Amino acid sequence: MPDPPEERFESVRRLGRLLRPYKGRVLLLSLLISASASLGTIGPQFVRIAFDTVIPSGEVQLFIWLAAAYGGFYLLRAGVSYAGMYLSFAFTQGIVSDIRMRAYSRLLRLPVVRFTEERSGSMVSRVVSDVNALEGMIQAGSTRLAGQLFSILVVLGIVIAMNWKLALVNLVVTPMLAFITRHYQEPLRQASRRIRRRVGEMTAVASEAIGNIQVVKSFAAEPGETARFGEENNAYVQFNLDRRKDVGMMESLISLTAEYGIGTILIYGGWLVAQGSLSVGELTAFLMYQRMLQGPVMSVMFFNNQLQSGMAALERVAALLDTDLEQEGDSTEMPSGDIEFDAVTFTYPGAPSPVILDLSFTVGQAQTVALVGPSGSGKSTITKLMARFFDPDTGQIRIGGTDIGAYTLDALRRAIAVVPQEPTLFSGTVSDNIRYARPEATESEIIWAAEIANADGFIKELPEGYDTQIGERGTKLSGGQKQRVAIARAILKDARVLILDEATASLDSESEAVIQDALEGCFSKYKQLSTIVIAHRLSTIQNADRILVLESGRLVESGTHDELLTHAGLYARLHELQFRTDVLLP
Repeated sequence: MPDPPEERFESVRRLGRLLRPYKGRVLLLSLLISASASLGTIGPQFVRIAFDTVIPSGEVQLFIWLAAAYGGFYLLRAGVSYAGMYLSFAFTQGIVSDIRMRAYSRLLRLPVVRFTEERSGSMVSRVVSDVNALEGMIQAGSTRLAGQLFSILVVLGIVIAMNWKLALVNLVVTPMLAFITRHYQEPLRQASRRIRRRVGEMTAVASEAIGNIQVVKSFAAEPGETARFGEENNAYVQFNLDRRKDVGMMESLISLTAEYGIGTILIYGGWLVAQGSLSVGELTAFLMYQRMLQGPVMSVMFFNNQLQSGMAALERVAALLDTDLEQEGDSTEMPSGDIEFDAVTFTYPGAPSPVILDLSFTVGQAQTVALVGPSGSGKSTITKLMARFFDPDTGQIRIGGTDIGAYTLDALRRAIAVVPQEPTLFSGTVSDNIRYARPEATESEIIWAAEIANADGFIKELPEGYDTQIGERGTKLSGGQKQRVAIARAILKDARVLILDEATASLDSESEAVIQDALEGCFSKYKQLSTIVIAHRLSTIQNADRILVLESGRLVESGTHDELLTHAGLYARLHELQFRTDVLLP
């Protein structure tokens, strides 16, 4: 279905907004390219003078002057043309680079809920593939198009001045070219949209498989993943072929119309030469001007092809740039104090019922509090709410007596360090990964943080110590080693709150020792950290200052390990079940 005019105008306005900061450079480049185009219109005059004046005269001096003028002119034109070409390309690269950085920065600052609505590979495609697709449109539209339009006006003026009757052919040919281009505009726009979407889906499928390559290999799922990618690839190829049919037909009709225009001029102009009202030199120059005119006209027409492809990409990039960012407060100073959940209720977007219901509890400064409960009871959701990945439907979360919504997101998230069940490490060295929390940290500070996390010992045994490359996602380290590096990173962050989110689930005793270190105050005594531990192994949390027991999003019990066993409630039943069967909680 064709786009309404307001949507097409909005696309043009979006392009204008992107180019507005560069309007000065656009103007200068347009003038330079227009100057180059103007110089190009002088060329046919050399042919006219040669045929009508120099050759008939037979004078050597005129031949020498013609050769010198011809050589000097085209040397000048080559220099101007090269400068325009290079500066235009450099200008376009600068704009595309700026847009790419703006889009990537925007992507990182989108609300977490946005990432649940679209696959990460598709979003990355907006930043890389879609931004790259803007390059041809911006270069052609911001600089070359102005030169082409200026060239058309100059050539039209010259051919009308030379022979207005012969120039009337253009009044027939040019509208026909415009009609052909207009006819194929909407099909090309729709096809370009389908292609951009398919590129996003293809990127998403590949990113998902590569990002989970160990799972793919463990299930011998390579053929299935190859088939999934093949389906997207085949669809992409088919959409491109469909679009190419329209592009090919449009280009063929434009070329055919242009050639018919040349033929008409050749026949009518030849008749005028035969009648003596037009010289051979003038006809030759006119034909050259006609070719020269049709070149810019066809470039303007073919620009529609680039325009539709670029506009489809621009729509996806603009949708990213126009997405609302996370809401945050103004305060940049995080006070010390207790963590308070006050009657908090929360429902995930699109979920049928709340995952947290009227939840209230307090974690004192420098206290260690454990959260336990069956899967789905809301334990991990609490950590997401604290970091404001999501906001409560009702109730308040306070730190130091102030609602966390009053703080800037940077201030809040710098105060909270989270070590998830499977810590995320980056390719690079051990030192790089610990320093990720604070890029300006010194080597001695990195070692200090590793010592607190009991990671210094195994790090020094690595082939190159702290400079050992750990591979993508830390594949060269064990689960416990990765967690200790993540703990060191959290310590170096200078956080107020340390959250260990199910860090021992399905892992070894080395990982369990990490939790024991936290519960025994090995971390908090250095930083006065408030520590929240979510653990499956109840043996790891027996020394916590307080244990909160959750069920179906509600707080059902609270107390120390001994108190909860005496109470003989849910915690006692879970404890008995785990130690009787020697299995983890579900």
